[in-house]
Amino acid sequence: MSALLEVEAATKVFGGVRALDGCAIEVAEGGVTGLIGPNGSGKTTLFNLVTGYLKPDGGRFRFAGQDVTHADAGKLYRKGLTRTFQQARVFPHLTVVENMVVAGGYSWRQLLTARVAKADRARACELLAEFRLSHVADLLASELSYGQRKLLEFAAVLMSSPRLVLLDEPTAGVNPVLIETMERHIRDRNAAGVTFLVVEHDMGFVMRLCDPVIVLDRGARIFTGSPADAQRDPRVVDAYLGD
Repeated sequence: MSALLEVEAATKVFGGVRALDGCAIEVAEGGVTGLIGPNGSGKTTLFNLVTGYLKPDGGRFRFAGQDVTHADAGKLYRKGLTRTFQQARVFPHLTVVENMVVAGGYSWRQLLTARVAKADRARACELLAEFRLSHVADLLASELSYGQRKLLEFAAVLMSSPRLVLLDEPTAGVNPVLIETMERHIRDRNAAGVTFLVVEHDMGFVMRLCDPVIVLDRGARIFTGSPADAQRDPRVVDAYLGD
């Protein structure tokens, strides 16, 4: 598989602390890649750089063969690169279906004037049905449970038909049933052609779902390989798995 995302020598400094120090990774198109490492290893900083929420102090970023080093989050979203957050980000004072429509690229003015294409409303409703959220479609997002908000955020990023989705701790704080649900949705969407890069601390989830696994430590990549090899690699065990 060819690389859909390429990161070369990514560097980010916060007040003299090098959160990323020449970090280099590749994400193959069509796969589910895991990104793991101890707290403070640079995972979320890397996500923020890749998706345009932070500007790098050094390095180069390519998406689908194009240099996107200086692209902002909106431009990357339109190109097909999107993400979720560890704490689900939804619009609490919009309904569930309105959250979906906004994620599809509609403005607040269009929502207020009901100038939303029927096809887009239909797609929103189709995704809500897939994620078993149809019964809460007309509720405000603030009325949802934490797990439902996580599912809504995941469903919403699919409104733009992305090529690459970065998932930041998709199972954090959710119950075991929802973890199984999240895993099933990732597998189904991956089978339909969506590529994933997943940051996750639940190692059982990572080992079942992700191949390859990339391991960061102190702002740099120390390992790329299969989940089984990651569990045996002494650098990985010392930095992370041995805790």
